[in-house]
Amino acid sequence: MDRLHFTRTERELFVRINEEGFGQKTHYMWWPVRLAVAKSLRLEEPPGERFRTPPTKDRESELHMIQVTGRGQRPDPLTPWPKDPDYDDAIRLLIAVRHGEDVFADDDRYVDLLQRHARRGLELIGASWAPGRSFHDWLLQELFEGVAVGDADPSDEVWIAGWPAIERGLAQIGVKAEPTAEPIAGPRLTRYPLILNGVEDYDRLRKRLGDLAFAVGIASGALSLTREAGERRVVLDVPRPSATWKTATWTSLRSALKTSSRGLPVAPGVDILNDPFVFDLTEAPHLFVAGATGSGKSVCLNAILLSLLQSREAPELVIIDPKGVDFVDYEGCARLRDRKVVTDMAEGAEVLRTLVQEMEARQVALREFGARNIGEALAAGSEMRRLVVVIDELADFLMDRPAAEDALVRLAQKARAVGIHLVLATQRPEAATFKGLLRSNIPSRIALTVQKATDSRIILDEAGAETLLMRGDMLVKLAGRDPVRVHGAQVTAQDVRSAVAAVNTL
Repeated sequence: MDRLHFTRTERELFVRINEEGFGQKTHYMWWPVRLAVAKSLRLEEPPGERFRTPPTKDRESELHMIQVTGRGQRPDPLTPWPKDPDYDDAIRLLIAVRHGEDVFADDDRYVDLLQRHARRGLELIGASWAPGRSFHDWLLQELFEGVAVGDADPSDEVWIAGWPAIERGLAQIGVKAEPTAEPIAGPRLTRYPLILNGVEDYDRLRKRLGDLAFAVGIASGALSLTREAGERRVVLDVPRPSATWKTATWTSLRSALKTSSRGLPVAPGVDILNDPFVFDLTEAPHLFVAGATGSGKSVCLNAILLSLLQSREAPELVIIDPKGVDFVDYEGCARLRDRKVVTDMAEGAEVLRTLVQEMEARQVALREFGARNIGEALAAGSEMRRLVVVIDELADFLMDRPAAEDALVRLAQKARAVGIHLVLATQRPEAATFKGLLRSNIPSRIALTVQKATDSRIILDEAGAETLLMRGDMLVKLAGRDPVRVHGAQVTAQDVRSAVAAVNTL
């Protein structure tokens, strides 16, 4: 195995990158592939099974390793591609460190992982480089964001856009404002409390945030503005380079959950000031989670699941994972129904049909206890347990099993009272997937970074998620509330295994 394979869609992206991005007609496909590998290696999550070598029938292009990494490159005038140094050992070392595997001793495994990183990176590029956007701006933001230039000190919390730069930018757009307090450095953003000179300055600033971002040298759409209590007071949140970010750990959230008095407290991360963000899933009562590849959706779901594992009410869990790779560490968990993750789509559809029957049986039980909901039934002595159903890759699941949508709609409409809660997730927020009755009965949403404002509107009913910062940055919109900016916690495989082991020893 000494070559990488790509689909027709991926080849079309190669051409677009070369022509629109590099301004070249050469169509050397290894240039975009190297960028894709670099992009993918920035993610801590390993690329999943779906990024393996595509089936033979779907292969449109192939590249030899000498083209991709320069393996065995030698000065041969008959070689049909330009001379490059041999980077193979360097790339192999990067992959070995990222995966913790000795790929120097297993060439097939090395090529397999390189193939996965290349295809995942291409998907990430296609999702984040929007048509019409400058490719050079994309490179600056996506690949080199956070790299200090010259004498800049990335340890300085506000080195990228301090108050003098913001003040100059405000003057350029005709807004007068003064800081009312020292800047507050959160995990990823720096917050500037301001008082505007006049009421008219608010609308001017709100409409020209993109111009202010350009003036201070950050990505368009990255700034956010919020009204604050008090006359003419606002807060301006300015993102910092990723090199200065502080990542919340699962351990830091766990302590906040232990002291929570909520029914089913879950904590996907911290707010912009680094305080744990906790909400009650019983009040949600269902949740829709969506974001593009690499946005941190799987880590967000893991944070929710770990929150539920340590809940005092001990809900039962059902996990339906069509990909079959992201939740393998939950296999054998005592809280998991039948102690297994459902990976077969036909079995998943059957599970949902069974849950509808269980919901109806629980409704009968409520009447027997003279209760209107599970809370009253539990107080009256019922032994019913709350049940949380997590479905990942909802779009793929419903595409394969469209009849399952009816069961999901019925559960979304009536299951809350009997203690059954849905958490539905997808990488493709499409109107065809999240529509009609399903949409109206799941009012609580989490949007991670998406490609377009239209995707954000499908999730949140408003724009905003297209300007998020990837890597777990999210907007959480609970029923009846405004969206809240949350930065996802880092959840490792060891965190999951430790939580499952702790539950199994109870």
